[in-house]
Amino acid sequence: MLLLHTCCAPCALPLLEYLLTFKKAEDIVLYFYNPNIFPRAEYDKRLEALKTIAKIYHLKLIVGTYEHQNWLEYLRNSLEKPLNSYQENQERCLKCFEFRLKQAIHWAAENHFEEWATTLSVNRFKDTNFINKYSQQLSQQFGIKYLPLNLDPYKTYQRERELVKAYNIYSQKYCGCEFSLAK
Repeated sequence: MLLLHTCCAPCALPLLEYLLTFKKAEDIVLYFYNPNIFPRAEYDKRLEALKTIAKIYHLKLIVGTYEHQNWLEYLRNSLEKPLNSYQENQERCLKCFEFRLKQAIHWAAENHFEEWATTLSVNRFKDTNFINKYSQQLSQQFGIKYLPLNLDPYKTYQRERELVKAYNIYSQKYCGCEFSLAK
């Protein structure tokens, strides 16, 4: 079984299309754990879009707890400067990835998954080198295979846009946190 940590439906669409070429739908579980998303109404929109995708592809969806305050506290304790002083894709984002990926692999381990992956690993706007290296480190620590999704981020994004349009899926306009919303 593969646990796919999923940041949002648009990012998941082309990755699911790819994964389903060599895995069965019943062998993939979507895991939505994104306490970074703000405000709560935005979180709910993204979750509803992912529920639609889960139905389309006949996938099980697990929804983690919305722990926005815990996420903020983790960032505050992990970083020296005020959170709003960091640019996109700097230390704040890396700490955000750490927080979410740690939770994903904890959940995978507690529920006896054999492998896991994350939609964050194929994104032209994110530090995918960090995401893949950190995910590999977590995999070694937890003894669960990490499946890197080595797809071209630009072609994947083009396919994402096509699938979002075809399925009429909500597509957000910012990364998710209040700091990316303010930019």
